[in-house]
Amino acid sequence: MDLIPYIYFEKQEQDNLCAQHALNALLQGNYFTAVDLAEIGKDLDRQEQLVGGRKIDAESQNYDDSGYFSIQVLQKALEIWNLELVPWKSKEMEQVRKAPFEQAAYICNLRNHWFTLRKFGNRAFLWYNLDSTQASPTYLGENYLPMMLDQIEREGYSIFVVQGQLNLCQADRKAETAGLKLNENNQPVAAFSGRGYSLSSSNIDNNDDDEDAMLAKAIEESMKDANTANSNNNRNDLDEIRKKRLARFGG
Repeated sequence: MDLIPYIYFEKQEQDNLCAQHALNALLQGNYFTAVDLAEIGKDLDRQEQLVGGRKIDAESQNYDDSGYFSIQVLQKALEIWNLELVPWKSKEMEQVRKAPFEQAAYICNLRNHWFTLRKFGNRAFLWYNLDSTQASPTYLGENYLPMMLDQIEREGYSIFVVQGQLNLCQADRKAETAGLKLNENNQPVAAFSGRGYSLSSSNIDNNDDDEDAMLAKAIEESMKDANTANSNNNRNDLDEIRKKRLARFGG
């Protein structure tokens, strides 16, 4: 069963609107435009001016013409959905960090780049990377999720846990009726088709070296587009990050 056709996904083209794409991927629909987010940024600027936080003619820290939007803009945008972005490393997320796959979604940020990791359905292993710099969503699975969170955190990403109830979307409904065949470890015998990987026994044997190799491949494939396509200005830094990842995982 291929879940990818049912996932709402915005691919980043010649723009820097990854914050917009990350929000819409999270909400699974075309709910926000760059104009909407810029208006939120302007409102935040006005509020900061009223409390004396910054001068009227000062450059905005909430948005700019390149398509960048701050975490404050994303948080404000999600308020109308009764959703909150809570820092992954905060004290209140201490228990969440012990079982990250039990959450609904994460939004991740490094400099000007934002992307979403989201779960579909109630099955804990149906996690997808919805990074808009990829060609399509990438299937992660329950076991790869903690590995990926750990790796991107080491690379300098800020991770935010999405708290609140996400509205049911088409991909959620499809995931619930997919009728996946499970093995004795309650994992899919075969991953969903498309770009993705499974840790099922049919794909990985008991050899530690083979498992490490598969892990390296999964992490690299899941993240390589984000590491090379964020922007021309960040290319050298992202290339260095990719080198560090490969040095850590091999391949």
